[in-house]
Formats: sequence, C-alpha cells, structure tokens
Amino acid sequence: MTRTSGSSWIAPHVAIIVTALLLWASLVLLFSAPLALTRPASWRQAIAFGAWFWALWLLFLPMVALLSFRFPIERRRLIRNVLIHLFVCLFVVSANRANFRVVDKIFPRTLRMPLGPPGFNAALDVLVYWSLVGLCQAITNFRRSQERDRRAAALEARLASSKLQALRMQINPHFLFNTLNSIAALVYVNPRAADEMLGDLSKLLRRSLDTMEEQEIPLARELEFIRAYLGIEQKRFAERLRVNLNVPDELMKAFVPALILQPLVENAIRHGIEPQRAPGLISIEAKQEGTQLHLIVLDNGHGLPPANPNPSGRRGIGLPNTQARLKELYGVNHSFSVGKAEPHGYRVDIRLPLHMEPLNVPSI
Repeated sequence: MTRTSGSSWIAPHVAIIVTALLLWASLVLLFSAPLALTRPASWRQAIAFGAWFWALWLLFLPMVALLSFRFPIERRRLIRNVLIHLFVCLFVVSANRANFRVVDKIFPRTLRMPLGPPGFNAALDVLVYWSLVGLCQAITNFRRSQERDRRAAALEARLASSKLQALRMQINPHFLFNTLNSIAALVYVNPRAADEMLGDLSKLLRRSLDTMEEQEIPLARELEFIRAYLGIEQKRFAERLRVNLNVPDELMKAFVPALILQPLVENAIRHGIEPQRAPGLISIEAKQEGTQLHLIVLDNGHGLPPANPNPSGRRGIGLPNTQARLKELYGVNHSFSVGKAEPHGYRVDIRLPLHMEPLNVPSI
C-alpha cells in the first residue's frame, strides 16, 4: 500500500526533476561565465569550479522538488510540513557550507569570487531552497485547481445525464398507459384489432428498451418508432387518422433525442384528432436550415382551447418533458415553440444543432 502511494506521487513529477537538473546546469553556467570572462581562467576551469560550487544542489534540487510535492505548505498539517522543510533547509545549508570549505582548498584563489559578507552563501542557499518550494507549491495549487474543475465538469455532466434519464423514464409509462387505454377501448368493439395492437405494442416496447441507454439516435430510427406507434393508433382510428411524413433522405442520418417525436405525435392525437369526428391529419416534417435541423409536428385538429389561448393549455407531460430534455442536451443551442397551425390545428417547432454523430453524454 505504501509503495503504491509513493510511486503515485513520484511518477507524475519526473518532468519536474528533469527541469530541476536543467536549472542546476543553468546555475553552473551563470556562475561560471563571469569567472571565465573576468578572471585568468579557461572555460573548463570556470565550469569545473561552478560545478563544484553547486555540486550538492545537483542532488538537492530534485530532492527539494519531490519533498515540496510530498509535503506542500497548506492549512492541513501546516506546522508539520513547515518543520520538515525547515529541517531539510538547515541540512542543505550545513552540507553546502562543508562543500564550500572543500572548494576553497581545491581551487586556486584566482578562480574565487568575492561572495559578500559572511553568511552570504547560506542566505543564497536559503533563497534557492524556498524559491523552489514556492514554485512547486504554485504548480501543486494549479494542478489541484484543474482537478477541481475537471471533477466539477464531470459531476455536472453526470447530473445532466441523470436528469435526461429521468425524463426518458417519464415517457415510457405515460406512453404505455395511453396505449393500453386505446387497446382497452377496442377489446369489445374489435377484438381482432385489439389483439393486433397488443402484438404491435410488444414490438414497440422492445424498440423502446433497445434505445433506453441512448440519449440520441439517428432520425431514421426515430421515424421507425413513430411509424410503429402510429400503426397502433391507426388500428383504433382507422380512416379518421392520416399521416404525412416529409423527411429528406440526407437527413435520415442526423441525430435527434431518442423518443423526441413520440410525445408530440401522441399529443396531436389525443388533443387534435380524437376530439373531432372529421378525418384528421398529422404531419411530420424535417428540413435543414443552415447548421440546424428543423423538426415540425402539426395536426389539423381544433387547435388551442378557446378559453385558454396560452399554448401551455394543451400541455400535459409530453411537451414540458420534451422541452426539458432539449434544454439539458443542447442548452441555448436549440429552440422549442408551440402554437396555432394554419389554417387551423396545432403546431410544434423544434430547432436543434444538425450533427451526424451523437453527443458525448455520459451514462449514469
């Protein structure tokens, strides 16, 4: 358990260790350049002196970087982590002081640079140490911020998926209840038609279950479901129900929300076709408008109730459910409107982004 935990924080910081080594090489070069340019020494001697001067930092830079990621300066365990860094910083300063005494004996005085008053070397080590700690702390905070944003985005996506699934679950029992009512109305009037409707209902429910995990399906599959559903209703209404489908072949592969048309067609039958004795017409149309797909469902029924001209007066579960699903899937990139059809009847218009691949909506 401990070994796995250790490797999990060392592995992501290999690039930081390499960067620390490059920083050490830069320190050596910056320290050696003035010696080679201003002192009677070759570049080889100057770089050798600089390498010795910063020798221990070749080990200390990666070590301090790893310690900074392992023990960040944060509110949780603040005192413990600060004490660890103070102890390590004291060790680094002491070790470098011993190294400076060795350098002082090995290299000639012509290579030595005046490094300021006593304690300057120690102050330089402290500055390098805590600068590196601060840099690693900034990287840690940035990574945590990115991780929080990623988790928030994932949580929001899963919440949207949960809402969509809940809306889908509302459609199925509502549709099933209404269809069973239609079958019950035919049991004594036309038993054979009722029996055929039960078979059709079985096939329809199977198709509905096949799309249960899919938020979007090709328009062709959606229309197959609608045809099967209308086949059930036409057994009940016979000549009183006519259907007109006007969908270009090139739009058949466009993706739409699964079961998006069924509540609209059901709404048209229940409130438009059923109340009138005259033959009724339901029209389903799809067309491309720039980068959008325009879906239209209309009927030639009585339209909106005279006492309530508000479109919401004809809404049950289907229309609010459809509108909520569109909002969850497409946000502001869609439009949904209902109103009076010409010359009479009811019309629903949906505009959504035209796309030939399904959206990346995570499953719950």
